[in-house]
Amino acid sequence: MVFRVDGTAQIGLGHVMRCLTLATQLLPTHNVTFLCCALPSTLQQQIQRAGITTLTTPSLHKGEREGNASAVLNEAEQASHAAHCIALLDDMNDEPIDMLIVDHYQLSASFSKVMRSRCKHIVVIDDLANRQHDCDVILDQNLFEDFEFRYDLLVPPHCQKLLGPEFAILRNEFYRSPPMPRNDNHILVCFGGSDPGNITERVVDVLIELKSLTFSADIVVGAAYSGVSALKAKVERLSNAKLHVACGHISELMKAANTMIGAGGSMHWERAASGVAGIIITLADNQVETTRCLHERNCCLWLGACDEVTNEDISKAVEFAINSPQEMRKLANNAVSLVSANKNPSFVMDTILNTVTR
Repeated sequence: MVFRVDGTAQIGLGHVMRCLTLATQLLPTHNVTFLCCALPSTLQQQIQRAGITTLTTPSLHKGEREGNASAVLNEAEQASHAAHCIALLDDMNDEPIDMLIVDHYQLSASFSKVMRSRCKHIVVIDDLANRQHDCDVILDQNLFEDFEFRYDLLVPPHCQKLLGPEFAILRNEFYRSPPMPRNDNHILVCFGGSDPGNITERVVDVLIELKSLTFSADIVVGAAYSGVSALKAKVERLSNAKLHVACGHISELMKAANTMIGAGGSMHWERAASGVAGIIITLADNQVETTRCLHERNCCLWLGACDEVTNEDISKAVEFAINSPQEMRKLANNAVSLVSANKNPSFVMDTILNTVTR
C-alpha cells in the first residue's frame, strides 16, 4: 500500500496525519510506504516509528512559486512527478502496488493516469472538488449543501464515492479515550500542527485581557510551530493555563474542555467525536464552505477568516461561551450527530478495502 502525501508549514500537517491514521489500520496485514517531499524531521520520525517506509520525492515547486499550496500542477509536471514516483517504487521492488492513496491538492487525474501502470487500485482523498480525478474511490469527509453530488462530473463512472462526515478520518485516540469529566469554563486552544498565521498567540493575547472572567485553558501547538518561546512567556501570564507542544493526547484535552477555539478542516470532526463545542477561525479558503455550513446548522460558532477576525470578535465569543454553557452544549450535541455512524477506528479503511474488492 502506497500513500502520496505531503506536509509542510505552508500546507499544514493534516494531510499526513490523516494518511497516517489510515495507514495504522493497514499495518498489521500490509506493507505501507509513504511517498513524500521532504518532511519536518519530527513528522518523519513519527512516521518511521509507526513502521512505515518513507521515500522522498522531488519537491513540487508550483505552489511555492505562486504562494498557493493548492495550485494544481499542469499535465506535463504531473506526468514527470509520477515518473519520479514510479522510479522510486521500482528501486524498492517491482511488484504491483495493491492500492495507491493520493491526498494532495496539487495532483489530479494527470498524475493518477500515469500511476495506473504501477497500481491496481487508486483512492483519492480530497476536500476541494476542483479538478478531475482518475480513481476507483473518492473520499471527501466534508459537509456541504450539495456534498452528495460534488464529484459527479469529476470522477469516472465506476468510481465509488465516500462522502460526508460519516467518513471522517479520526485517529485511534478519539475512539480509545474514555469520556472525561468536563471542567467548567475550561477552554482548549489549538490551530493545528503549524499555525503559520500565529492565530494561537492572538487568542492567548485576548485571554490575557479577559481578567474579569474565570476560566482555565490548555494551549496546544504542533511540532512545526515556530514561536514557542514567545508563546510560552504569554501563557505563563495566564493564572490557570498550560502550554502543550507536539501534544500526543489531544483527544483527552478535547474531551475535558467545554469549548475549543480552533481552525476548520479535519478538526471539525475531531471536535464532533469529542463532544466539545467549537469556536472557529478559518485559516484557509478551503476551510470556509464546510465551516459556514456547520455554522448555519448550529454545529459550531464561526467567527470568520483569520485575516478578518478581530481580537474583539474573539473576546466576545469567549465571553459568550463562558456565560452561555447551555448554548455551547447545543452546538456540541449537534456536531456529535454528524459523526455518529463512525463508531470504530477501522470503519473508514474497512469501507475503502471493501469497496475496491467488490
